[in-house]
Amino acid sequence: MEISDVPFASPDALKYTGTWERNGRSLNAAALAGLLGIGILYSYGGSIVATIAVLSQGEPVTAFEQGDNLLSLLAQKAELAKNPIRISLICSQVFLMLLPTLWVVKRWHTVDVCKYLRFQGTSPVSLGLAVLTMIFFFPANIYISELLTGALHIPQELIDINEKIFKASSVGELIFVMVAIGLTPALCEEILFRGYGQRTFERTMGWKSILLVGVVFGLYHMQPLGLFTLSGLGILFGYFYFASKSLLPGMAAHFTNNVLVVLFLYFSPAIGGVDLVAGAGWVVILTLPLAVVTLYLFHRTLNGTAAMPEVTARIIEAGDEGLELPDTDL
Repeated sequence: MEISDVPFASPDALKYTGTWERNGRSLNAAALAGLLGIGILYSYGGSIVATIAVLSQGEPVTAFEQGDNLLSLLAQKAELAKNPIRISLICSQVFLMLLPTLWVVKRWHTVDVCKYLRFQGTSPVSLGLAVLTMIFFFPANIYISELLTGALHIPQELIDINEKIFKASSVGELIFVMVAIGLTPALCEEILFRGYGQRTFERTMGWKSILLVGVVFGLYHMQPLGLFTLSGLGILFGYFYFASKSLLPGMAAHFTNNVLVVLFLYFSPAIGGVDLVAGAGWVVILTLPLAVVTLYLFHRTLNGTAAMPEVTARIIEAGDEGLELPDTDL
């Protein structure tokens, strides 16, 4: 018997003691049920929490003033309630998304929750390349969004309502928005979509789980104009997770993207007198090739080390069985 005949034993093998695993149920059904169940809980529960936050701001708008329309009134209300809405977003993501995901993993799959989710370290180089890739991809995301918004003639008031939640007017508020819009979703959404959904689908589908969960991620945000770009981001985050076998690169890229959105709006959107939107086409031409290069370097960096745990595990197992190991250049 040669080493190539030895069944592969993963070095991070888990003991699947959860109820779903013990009953031998479909892993794809588990991933689908988890994503749908927690998604519905977060969507409806988050809406209730946000509504309570808005109503807590005092008397609602009850009448139209001359020249007002519904969208402008909603924009005014969003301005008044933006901080309670941000707080409700943090609470909803933590209590209606993060904690239920951790419970599902422990209840259905294994008590070793962090290992299942792959909440583990990775190389600083891969983290840096993931962040750089996201920075260089960001102008293309903005450019595509602006093209779609202009082509469909979306009312400016509707855009303003959405921007009220993301836009900061002071340094202190900027830090708070970065936590609410940047840090919290990067942690909670990556644990649900990549750590649980993609991880569970991956056990039967392999790399195809990247595409499936990426599209689900885009749909989850319920933003028709952003479906293409959000799905693309979901696929990119999924690749980072799949290639590194760690949540951290995807979390770092997710955080970077959201913080860039906040900074983009904070500078309104001009830096040094330069209109970033007007010059987005040239910026995309310059940065998109750089994004491809950094993504390739990310792949190469991990490709050189990804096979080592598998080889090590097979060698250990072969040694335990008293097999003769062939010469190797490892």
